Amino acid sequence: MKFVSVWAKTAAENVTLKAAAALLGIVAVFQLVAILVLSSREAIVVERACYSRITKAGPQKHTNEEISAFLAEALPMRFSTEESAKASHLSPEQAAAKTREEEALKTKQIAQKFVFFEASVSEKEIIATGDRIISLGAAKSVLPLKVKVTVAATQRSEANPYGLILTDVSQIEEKK
Repeated sequence: MKFVSVWAKTAAENVTLKAAAALLGIVAVFQLVAILVLSSREAIVVERACYSRITKAGPQKHTNEEISAFLAEALPMRFSTEESAKASHLSPEQAAAKTREEEALKTKQIAQKFVFFEASVSEKEIIATGDRIISLGAAKSVLPLKVKVTVAATQRSEANPYGLILTDVSQIEEKK
């Protein structure tokens, strides 16, 4: 093989490699710009419902439907013995109250479940209604339960998309 032909092949390879390196550099710069632009956008929050839709992210006022949906998930966690409470849905005081209540029921071999019906949300208070099903062995009893609920806003997260925690639950006694 002649020295000139080897030199020409090497030069051609160098030109090809330089062109490939320049092209990859341009692609890397384009990707960097795209990543910077996409990361500066606000996060997309999808509201969980029968018909999901994108909602605005950030500090927005909680709607009545969102509070009702949160209570439908959080109250059974608070009152049902077989459901484990997520730390993101209950305040530390409510989690401790649930633990104390479960221990007292466990000593008496009682299990309970809460079935949420509806929530009445107003500016002053939140009233939730449902049924408390108490079972002792095979015997079951259904008791209506009406509670006054206090919620607090917290940071929205994947574990708690509502951005609410249950801070206080007090039973409303029905007057006869």
